[in-house]
Amino acid sequence: MTETVIDAVDVVKVLGRGPGQVQALRGVSLALAGGELTLLIGPSGSGKTTLLSILGCILSPTSGTVRVCGQSTAQMQPEDMARLRRDHVGFIFQSYHLFPTLTAADNVRLALDVRGEPSGSAIAKARKALAVVGLSHKMKSFPRQLSGGEQQRVAIARAIVGNPSAILADEPTSALDSENGHAIMKVLAQIAKDQARGVLYRFIAV
Repeated sequence: MTETVIDAVDVVKVLGRGPGQVQALRGVSLALAGGELTLLIGPSGSGKTTLLSILGCILSPTSGTVRVCGQSTAQMQPEDMARLRRDHVGFIFQSYHLFPTLTAADNVRLALDVRGEPSGSAIAKARKALAVVGLSHKMKSFPRQLSGGEQQRVAIARAIVGNPSAILADEPTSALDSENGHAIMKVLAQIAKDQARGVLYRFIAV
């Protein structure tokens, strides 16, 4: 039996104040378990990004409860939220957010450097993460030398290198062509086979 890595119950999020106030989320409940690839589907403006931000410990809900690896985010201070996010959540975005002056390996390694990981083990883990996404042969390549699909694979490697329990993917294939989009989906599906890791994939329904 797999464990729930993120659990949200009756989440409500109100944005803004006064006449411009908007209820972005109303009573949303969701459970993301290890070994699962879960799709978050809906039209533009339906609150998917807001929900992803709450599940990823970037925003706090107005009401409701969110637990990440059993830890409730209720009444957490910003630094505690940041620590929980750093230790347990990996993000993949539509834009790759790679540093152009760093190699693929160094871009991945950066996620470990901010945690104070020793250089030797950080390099080894970056190589392993790139191997997982099929880019062992591109470790010394700079972003400008990589295709869009390869750059997104580097971004995925960066998201998984810290061994997070939850991967939150925010439309990671929308900037890619169909072939590369399917390839990225296969990589995420393979990552989701890990019983200790859950993947939540957000995209817009058309």
